[in-house]
Amino acid sequence: MAKISKLIFYFIQSGFFFMIAGCANQMTPGGGDIDKTPPQIIESFPLNGTVNYDKNYFEIVFSEYVVKSSVQNSVFISPALEKPLEYDWSGKSLTVYFSDTLKKNTTYTISIGTDVQDINNSNKMAEAYTFAFSTGNKIDKGRISGRIYDQNSEGLMIFCYRESGKEIDPSNQKPDYISQSGKNGKYSLLGLGEGSYKVFPINDKQRNSKYQKNQDEFGVQFKDIVLDEKFNEAINVDFFLTKEDTIAPQISNVIMKNRNNFIVEFMDVIDSLSTGASNFYLYDSLSGKKILPGYFFKGDAKPLQYYLGFADSLDPGGNWILTSSGIPDPAANISGEEKNKITVKNERDTVSLKILRAEGELPAGKVDFEKAELNLRLNKGLDSVNLKRRLTIEDSKGEKFTYKIKRVDDAFYKISVVPALKQSTEYKLNLDLRNYTDYCGNRVDSLFQSKFTTSNELDFSGAAGDVSVLSDTSDVIVVLQNASDRKLKYSQKTGTKKNFDFKKVIPGKYIVWGFKDENRNNKYDQGQIIPFKLSEEFKYYPDTLNLRARWPVGGISLQFEK
Repeated sequence: MAKISKLIFYFIQSGFFFMIAGCANQMTPGGGDIDKTPPQIIESFPLNGTVNYDKNYFEIVFSEYVVKSSVQNSVFISPALEKPLEYDWSGKSLTVYFSDTLKKNTTYTISIGTDVQDINNSNKMAEAYTFAFSTGNKIDKGRISGRIYDQNSEGLMIFCYRESGKEIDPSNQKPDYISQSGKNGKYSLLGLGEGSYKVFPINDKQRNSKYQKNQDEFGVQFKDIVLDEKFNEAINVDFFLTKEDTIAPQISNVIMKNRNNFIVEFMDVIDSLSTGASNFYLYDSLSGKKILPGYFFKGDAKPLQYYLGFADSLDPGGNWILTSSGIPDPAANISGEEKNKITVKNERDTVSLKILRAEGELPAGKVDFEKAELNLRLNKGLDSVNLKRRLTIEDSKGEKFTYKIKRVDDAFYKISVVPALKQSTEYKLNLDLRNYTDYCGNRVDSLFQSKFTTSNELDFSGAAGDVSVLSDTSDVIVVLQNASDRKLKYSQKTGTKKNFDFKKVIPGKYIVWGFKDENRNNKYDQGQIIPFKLSEEFKYYPDTLNLRARWPVGGISLQFEK
């Protein structure tokens, strides 16, 4: 292993003594507290910024013993070398030899990624370690840095491409520069020359330095990145992650549960709001008989599963096929025609129609007193006409209230009470199914009642502030998002005054971010890789808000670059 005087002096002056017998095996120490300290690189050679470098290796020293294979899979060199590297270990020190001859007058960047693990407890490096050197008398000093905002932002590969006038395709083109995000999603790219760049954080699941469509999450920059002699650093190049979805929905399994109900399982999430019984039919290839389902609903089905409800029973001697088509997913992909053979069952469904839940979306199932909306979930399908005829909302005195119905599926309806209700008051939802027979032939003959309580204005919190945008006419939309439940969020357009004021916020911890709605479609646009399209600029407020009931927070400021 090549030795350099700087490293020798480092160890001597630090008072390290190597016991030859003790270095034969790397063993985990027994007892004591659990090791949670991530490994670090405490020394590297050559030094960052070295010029006229003519050696055929570089060296790094770790703070503790690390898993060798994790290091060797985390070494990235830009520009890339054709031949494989050679690794020579000595305790915590590693010398990496180049099999290629380095190009003259070229800046090379060495990045050790965050997948490096220690031996004691598999702790990973908190951030990538990067240094640069040049084989000539000048070194490129360009730098790009930023952060990826995602719940899984650690360990993402950072692909960086220098633009050459041709369209960049990360699915077929390995990056010119590469690094890896650390804890909190922060990243940095060093040793960049003058020019224009495109940067993509990629969740490179195959670890082949290429983007896999429909598999890898990715991010797209919100601004052009140009480095030159005067401006050689681009900071706050931040990203959200998204996933490209071009695969149409597919059915993975169909089970006939009983003679009236089928369970249809999909391979991925579908748009259930836009899917109904009309997307399916049964066909007997022997008799030519066709049967249409009456209901499509979630009920108590498992994730990715839905029920199809049929009033008609099937001839057990038939050759029955369930045909489906036109089913959309959230990315607007539409399924083609699919045919699934059915194994017929003749057992009756003897479970009668009933209410599973009727509650509001506020904590403890409360309902907003000003905009009262109930989620009504049934165990099986009920058409909206019968629901409207048999449902009433009333107070303790029996006074009835007008309401509107929105279908989510045939067993899930949103019930919106039209007038504002009283605060902290109990109300009652009645579903009168007396003299009603469900589609399975079960006579219900019951009056179901479900009580609910309205909220009080003292139950809520709030958040207010302003947005700073210079020389820009874009609309800015501010989002207040719950830190633990990302689906719980509030959004507000700031308008010409560029301020926001969220009222009636459910207490909890929240993050605040905003984006410039360039195309005014009221949603954040993630951008795209091919054809390349910039994402919309966004900014995060640095602190997490602890919003308590009756204690709104003000003075929040979001500052955009321009």
